[in-house]
Amino acid sequence: MILLPALIWFSLWLGIPPKPSQTQVLKGLWRSDGYGLLVQFDGRELRRFEITSISCIASRGAHRLPTSDREFIETYSSGRETIRIIATKDADLLRMHSDGTASDIVLHRTPRLPNACQTPPPNTPQENYAIFWQTFAEQYPFFALHQVNWHAVDKKFRPQITSATTPTALFEIFRQMMEPLQDAHTGVEAEEVKAEFDGWRKDPNHLEESDWKTAESIIEQKYVHGGLRLFCKDHIQFGTVGNDIGYLRLTTFYGYVDDDGYSSELRCLDKSLDTIFSGSGKWSGLVIDVRLNHGGDDPLGIEIASRLTETKYLAYFKAARNTIDLEAPLHFTSRQSSWVVPSPRPGFHGRVALLMGPDTVSAGETFAMALLGRKPRVTVIGGNTQGVFSDVLSRHLPNGWRFRLPNEVYLTSHGHSFDGTGVPPNVRIAFFSKADLQDARDTALEEAVKRLGAGRLH
Repeated sequence: MILLPALIWFSLWLGIPPKPSQTQVLKGLWRSDGYGLLVQFDGRELRRFEITSISCIASRGAHRLPTSDREFIETYSSGRETIRIIATKDADLLRMHSDGTASDIVLHRTPRLPNACQTPPPNTPQENYAIFWQTFAEQYPFFALHQVNWHAVDKKFRPQITSATTPTALFEIFRQMMEPLQDAHTGVEAEEVKAEFDGWRKDPNHLEESDWKTAESIIEQKYVHGGLRLFCKDHIQFGTVGNDIGYLRLTTFYGYVDDDGYSSELRCLDKSLDTIFSGSGKWSGLVIDVRLNHGGDDPLGIEIASRLTETKYLAYFKAARNTIDLEAPLHFTSRQSSWVVPSPRPGFHGRVALLMGPDTVSAGETFAMALLGRKPRVTVIGGNTQGVFSDVLSRHLPNGWRFRLPNEVYLTSHGHSFDGTGVPPNVRIAFFSKADLQDARDTALEEAVKRLGAGRLH
């Protein structure tokens, strides 16, 4: 019998995993719950493999960082990505977290590499097509939502692929396969033929870049008193509209700093919010404008929401598709919850209006979801958001091309998803119509100021 120190026995009794010794390192093979990943640890490096039931492609690795964290955690770095490996009470189960994401990937110990990982897949048009189709078949959750029969797509296009299929022709086939999905989180990059395709849901209220520049100029010249203060490489902008209403414009949830890493982005955001909210005691309301927001890191949106509440509430649930049997009903991993927790740092707890629309994308949309449970209730003005929420699942093909797709769903506390349709407003206004642009008018912002100045919001 081995006698363990009393502290370890006490930890085990509480169900807390023991902390590792300084010399303990993680090794072995682990397979993800959903996500199509195989992860290999050798004590110094983390290797990732992108797997389907027919393929295995080596992906980016990461090197182990020295850490002083006393919890049972290992940390790895790959470019600007920081990956944290977290132990659980089950020795055959780990959790993998990438900074800047709102959930973990659950890893299960597995004894050996799949046979498909023994040799690289051949770089042929047929193999590239097969892996592309199979990845979508196993990971994409929204075929029914977009009324696309993926098996029928395969029946149409697979016979067209031969050993003589040119890269240009293959790219065009991929584009035709994805285009009907109208999903902004789908796309393919083919450097070989200098071509790229990005999906998008068509919307009559979408504005082109030149129109947005005109719109921003209208806001700054007609409505904002004293101009906008710019933070975090101009992605966070603040001013005052009306008599005493704060105006916070957020154009992205990424790209805040030149330094690599999510932690640097968060520090910039927090410092900016401290400055912005230092004068919030004088505000009668706050307008947050994400009508042009390109997305980014979901937790940054949670951080902003935490400055706007005095009570903890659920932002959203998140789950990933994990159905491998294509004939089986669609199935997802266990839901993981993201909470908005009141911040002790400067904030604003009064009346808030949110401006959004079809050019509010991805993390801009999860930010909108994170405000839905806030009290007092946020008044949401404008149009439906783009309708894409999942982190982007990046994949590679044997020919070196990269493609992407969503594999997750975000759910409200009632289990509702806004994928495809987007988060709806409760005050619908078709902002920046041609007439608005010609008249130099922002009808949605005017409505927000009117409602914030008209008494208590319901």
